[in-house]
Amino acid sequence: MKKLKLIALVAMLVITVTACGAALAACNDTPSGGTGTVDDGTVGVGSMGVDKFPDTFTDDLDVTDAENLALSATATASSAEGLAANVLDGNTQTAWTAEETTGQYLEIRLPSPSSFNTVVLRENGNYISGFSFVLPDENGEYPTDGYGYYQNAFYRQQDRIERYRYCTFDAVHDVTSFRIYFGYTDAGKKLSVAEVEIYDVKAKEYAQDFRVFNYYTPQDLQYMDQADLLEDFESDTITDVILISLAFWMEDGSIVYAEDPQNYDTSAQDYDPERDQFRFVGEHEDPDGYYDAAVQKVYDAIAAHVARGGRNINICIDFYPKIVEQNGLPGNTDALVQSIHKLIVEDDRVDGIDIDWEYPTGVSEWNAYGNMLVAVDKDFQAAGTDKYISLALSADNVRLTQEQIDAVDFVQMMAYDRFDIADGNHSSFRSGAYSSMRYFVNMGFDPSQLVLGIPLYGRPTSWDTVWTNYGYGDEVYATQDKTPYTYWDNTQWLYFGGTNLDGVPYDDSVLTQVWVNGPALVADKTAYVIEQGFAGMMLWRESTDCGWEDTDINGMPMNLLRAIHDTASERILGYGN
Repeated sequence: MKKLKLIALVAMLVITVTACGAALAACNDTPSGGTGTVDDGTVGVGSMGVDKFPDTFTDDLDVTDAENLALSATATASSAEGLAANVLDGNTQTAWTAEETTGQYLEIRLPSPSSFNTVVLRENGNYISGFSFVLPDENGEYPTDGYGYYQNAFYRQQDRIERYRYCTFDAVHDVTSFRIYFGYTDAGKKLSVAEVEIYDVKAKEYAQDFRVFNYYTPQDLQYMDQADLLEDFESDTITDVILISLAFWMEDGSIVYAEDPQNYDTSAQDYDPERDQFRFVGEHEDPDGYYDAAVQKVYDAIAAHVARGGRNINICIDFYPKIVEQNGLPGNTDALVQSIHKLIVEDDRVDGIDIDWEYPTGVSEWNAYGNMLVAVDKDFQAAGTDKYISLALSADNVRLTQEQIDAVDFVQMMAYDRFDIADGNHSSFRSGAYSSMRYFVNMGFDPSQLVLGIPLYGRPTSWDTVWTNYGYGDEVYATQDKTPYTYWDNTQWLYFGGTNLDGVPYDDSVLTQVWVNGPALVADKTAYVIEQGFAGMMLWRESTDCGWEDTDINGMPMNLLRAIHDTASERILGYGN
């Protein structure tokens, strides 16, 4: 069976709920205006909110390891044709600015038939919503279908360009010309593009194992047997499983464990799925053995997967303060390190710890947190173990020294619940990949430490505090008139009957617009992570994905884990073998 497939995630657990207040507070931020070019990826105020885009640009932000075919191409345009060549000159200080804001396109002509699989767009501003790449038909025309989509489109996105956009697709071959069609711009804003870059990116050797981390909650595991776990592992894409909400630290540095969800009285008048899945039992031990049983269930499934010829998969225990305000640091550091030693080092089934404190406040708490990480790292090294330390962090107000950064093996970048400037799209390419990646690199983290988190859930474009499953299957649509949801779509329309965090119910007879990361967007993020040499991807979380074999009306795969797998297979030499 597929896990919890139709359960709406009204509250998305600690990893997202903690920060939702900051997200909404930041949603009223507005861009600084102007028509400047690509910025440096700096994240704006609020721990989970809107990125601010200063009107500055640095030419060396991004390098793609391939020849830019655009430098030998020519360009025409739907209007202001005399400026079209500016998008191919390698100079981001020049731009093509269309005379209109709808129905506009650039036509790119290559000097000889060429193959390519990647296009980079650099917008002059941050105002364009939606774009597509289209090949001409045998008559040199660009016809549309009954839904208004271009029939020969080989790439399309509802996403914004947001100044920098890395676009990937199955390679097109023997191309001599194609068009880039643009959707529309914000009211009163010009449609302006600084650069178009075209690449045929080849698969490359990867310096480290490409990691894919997936979180499992107690409720996930409650509904999963070994067959379900083996189904998740079958593609050999997941490399690490993080077990969240099973163990927590107390103010005195000791450990408290979660109760088996099967013991919850779901018929009780005060039963609350969100609250009760974080219910704790015991003060210093696991009295009903649930923690041990949960770890053993996953461990046995991994052993069965390996016995069938699959890769070994690491088990990582997510660990955070039971009560954030009562973290006990720095006074309990020694006791906490001893507890972590017992939990991780002394358990041969476990390979690492993921520390998910959301969030230290102020310099003193961050310093105490960082010093604890250094102490844990030293303890792991003294024990002669190769067990790793992972942190779950979002790209804002992180305060760690270089020594503390160096003690960490991985950062699970929670690059979601961040909305774009105007459309209410959460975890777009920029807000959900580019900005977070740049933030942590600028802090001093090495790319090999950084794991990009992607959401397998949706958020209403109204920025409301609601989380919905990505994998609703046939119950979602691409448009209000029930156009089928496809590989290229990020906007889902669904009849949602849940409530938001304020307890306000939704009318399940009305279609709600929800923004998700569809397979095409996930493929773009994955390819960009590989291009930049990052550690890998993190899923929050596979239990809300579509089935591995699910396809849209065109036969395109809809499973997001599969989008990661297929992209890595194309971009990393030997991946999947």
